[in-house]
Amino acid sequence: MILNFSFLLSFLGVLLSVAFFTLVERKFMGLMHYRKGPNKVLLYGILQPISDSMKLFTKDSLKIQSLKIFIFFMGPLLGFFIMLSMWSIYYYYYNYFFLKLKIFIVFVLMSLSVYSFIFTSWGSNSKYSLLGGYRIISQVISYEICFIFFFMSFFFFLKSFDFFFLVKLQDFLPLVFFNLIFFFSWMLMIMAESNRTPFDLAEGESEIVSGFNIEYSGGFFALIFITEYGLIMFMSFLTGLFFFGSDFMFLKIFLFCFLFIWIRCSFPRIRYDLLMYTNWKICLPFSIMFLCFVFSLKL
Repeated sequence: MILNFSFLLSFLGVLLSVAFFTLVERKFMGLMHYRKGPNKVLLYGILQPISDSMKLFTKDSLKIQSLKIFIFFMGPLLGFFIMLSMWSIYYYYYNYFFLKLKIFIVFVLMSLSVYSFIFTSWGSNSKYSLLGGYRIISQVISYEICFIFFFMSFFFFLKSFDFFFLVKLQDFLPLVFFNLIFFFSWMLMIMAESNRTPFDLAEGESEIVSGFNIEYSGGFFALIFITEYGLIMFMSFLTGLFFFGSDFMFLKIFLFCFLFIWIRCSFPRIRYDLLMYTNWKICLPFSIMFLCFVFSLKL
């Protein structure tokens, strides 16, 4: 019973972190754009995320006649469930119930995340949402290949699929110092996987309005963005774990989330052909070369 209660508290902590992550993003974007940002709710807008969530979840969701109802509502719920399932790895990492081979759980959940985009875009029955769905599905699947090669090379090098061994290995020196170039390649991959600037082609307002989420409103619209920001925080957790060890993990998650915000404020959205070029001509060959290098060391 105590385990289940602490498990529930962990998920509530993730949701609250996502809420205030959006507040930090809007505040920092306001500073970058020479404006104040949200500053009306309570003290300097500190409860703005709570106000926004209450507004969204109390609104009715539009039920357009042409929608595929079950698929339409299944997409955001599936993505939200996958995001919480990923964060269960973080929970078990800090508790006595420790899972072996949990890296394969990350593989499975990341591969399942594409189905939420399929359901979201297909169920809307709109040409704009379908175009945005085509973009994000091809983008996520393409960069997942790089992720697989990355994980294979990384854990073949360590001779273990256990996160605990990875943490113990970095007690004295973080792994980022051994391969700085691969760290930058990893940052490109997680930005593309999480559909963030400069790789947010699925939401090209000037081309496809709002992309795959154009027909959503109310609570389901909020679920889509809770999932997106929750995945950003989880990718920040993986980055800190893989390259910098487990010490001061909350600080590392905050710093990498801040890096996501900074990149959004600083870089424009790239063209779709450059997005695919970055994957197939830069990230994928580099991941394969690194995997071959690891195999050559083990022979």
